[in-house]
Amino acid sequence: MLYLQKQLSIGSYRSAWLMSHKIRQAMIQRNDLYTLNGTVEADEIFIGGKQSLDERRKAGSNKTPFLIALQENVDGGPRFLSFEELETIYEQHVVPAIKKHIEPGSTIKSDGDGVYVKASKEGYKHERSVAMKEPEQTYEHLKWINTVTSNLKRYLLSTHHGAFPKYRKAFLAEFAYRFNRRYWPYQAFDRLLYACVHAHPVTLPALRA
Repeated sequence: MLYLQKQLSIGSYRSAWLMSHKIRQAMIQRNDLYTLNGTVEADEIFIGGKQSLDERRKAGSNKTPFLIALQENVDGGPRFLSFEELETIYEQHVVPAIKKHIEPGSTIKSDGDGVYVKASKEGYKHERSVAMKEPEQTYEHLKWINTVTSNLKRYLLSTHHGAFPKYRKAFLAEFAYRFNRRYWPYQAFDRLLYACVHAHPVTLPALRA
């Protein structure tokens, strides 16, 4: 926010904060226009700071679950990325998130979680590697998700010094938006401007709610 405030010569930090979050809302809306297809790695991740057992017992978990899905290119490398915030990591919440972000007929690569077996009944092909039985093979099976998740957590820690729970969805949307357009850096400003112009407006009270 301070960098944005300086670059645009905005006098108020509050105005810079509001602008940055409006931009992230535009990124969220733009990301939701696209779905993944082909071969897609999928898993659940948890975003939040470290907690001791006593802290979890007293205040509950401070982590937010997300579905992470990453489309591989024809060479097996990483191509497109999406996130969906989850209420829980159970079938009733994960399967709808899969259907929202991954086109039917795609091949989902997952660990041994049974929720993806259920998803295979919704028109998806399924390649699984059970982490408890084959940890090294499963890590390689989902290597791009593991790499991206590591980079994401480093990004949140180094750039934003963490993220409050209600803004985690926005920060992950920013990460995915930038990741998916990494091959067109010279078009970044024009693409983002277009996304902001066509986004639904959002107010400061709505962002703070």
